[in-house]
Amino acid sequence: MDFGSIPFIIWFLPVFVLIYYLIPSAQGKKAAIIVGSIFFYGVSCLSWLPYLLGLTVCAVAAAFWVRKKGKPALIISVLAFTAFLVWNKASDQLMPGVSFVIFTILALLVDTYRKPTEKSLLDLVSYILFFPKLLSGPIARLEQMETRKVRLMGEKPTRNGVNIEYGAACFIIGLGYKVLLANQLAGLWREIQTIGLPSVSTQLAWMGVIGYSLQLYFDFQGYSLMAIGIAKMLGYTMPNNFDSPYLSKSVSEFYRRWHITLGAWFRDYVYIPLGGSRKGTGRTIINLFAVWLLTGLWHGFGVNFLMWGMFLFFWIAMEKIWLRKFLENKPWLAHIYVLLVIPLSWVFFALPELSDIVWCFLRLFGPIVPYEGINVSAGDYLKYGSMYWPFLVAGIFFAFPFGEKWLKRNYRRGLGILALLVIFWMSVYQLAMGLNNPFMYFSF
Repeated sequence: MDFGSIPFIIWFLPVFVLIYYLIPSAQGKKAAIIVGSIFFYGVSCLSWLPYLLGLTVCAVAAAFWVRKKGKPALIISVLAFTAFLVWNKASDQLMPGVSFVIFTILALLVDTYRKPTEKSLLDLVSYILFFPKLLSGPIARLEQMETRKVRLMGEKPTRNGVNIEYGAACFIIGLGYKVLLANQLAGLWREIQTIGLPSVSTQLAWMGVIGYSLQLYFDFQGYSLMAIGIAKMLGYTMPNNFDSPYLSKSVSEFYRRWHITLGAWFRDYVYIPLGGSRKGTGRTIINLFAVWLLTGLWHGFGVNFLMWGMFLFFWIAMEKIWLRKFLENKPWLAHIYVLLVIPLSWVFFALPELSDIVWCFLRLFGPIVPYEGINVSAGDYLKYGSMYWPFLVAGIFFAFPFGEKWLKRNYRRGLGILALLVIFWMSVYQLAMGLNNPFMYFSF
């Protein structure tokens, strides 16, 4: 069961929200979150539930230990949880959500050491297990998860109040991103892999890379919006995970807008403690190398993820050394640069086999680096372009913020309500037809 499944949408979510609001006390609501989160994870991946519960018990014990003993307890605890993450990443079967769970725990331990706070056992357990963020983030800090004053649906929304309607709107937008865009675009990448990368034309290779770039964005942004929407319904405000990244004018800016909570985690717990950019260009480059090496490993121990991290490190380092000033003077060229480098980086991300990566780049740059000996259908892009162009065009449109902002701004007005209802109906219809794919970041 995940956010994009009929049982979750039709049964679990409405029933849980109803029960949650029938519970009068804040402590009772947190207990409900714990029970609901255990049920959610157990239904989704029962065999891993004992590991999740064990990690939670150890994390809470470690937090109290760090609060009492300080730095020695912190070092031992961080090493222990990191060792579990490394072991699980290296094993044949990956615990769903393990990277997000461990990073949540590590943030809790470091923050407890830096600024000890008297949080109750219920606070800590409900924070770790909070099901909206459990499997794929956002990676929210404990202080970001404080509940706001609860307001019932229909009341005038306030800055600090829960808005169930707004949360539902975010959930529906995210559902539409996932089901109506990401799932449809996934078909194009599957078609290319079925054909075989050596046999696709340059035009189809570029179409596939652009489609995959949009698919990954709408898959992960869709999940993040659904998680944020569910949290909002329950009285919690979680940080945004995306901010129109494809409008960026540098790779550095792109990763300040993409998976924002992961970038903030590495900034606060790795980059700044290493010295950040305060100790000269050389030290800054070394610190960036460490961050992007760890970022690649966080996604997986495959060579392709290391190559992905190092590819991005190279461009960000170049921007730090000299490229940034050049790009600042030519914003139009900066946009083109980002829209070229980022899709190329996803080639490493998408393909675990080195041979496939090589073939993909050979096909992308076929006119520049011709490769003979393979039969390529020069007109294949026309066939698949006619099939997928509506989703590519819609993806490009919604990669800009206008559509999403309009829906969020008008979620209580007639046309906005109608648009959200249409998105919801179309999404549920697709799911009922069995047309669904697992969220891509579940594999991390």
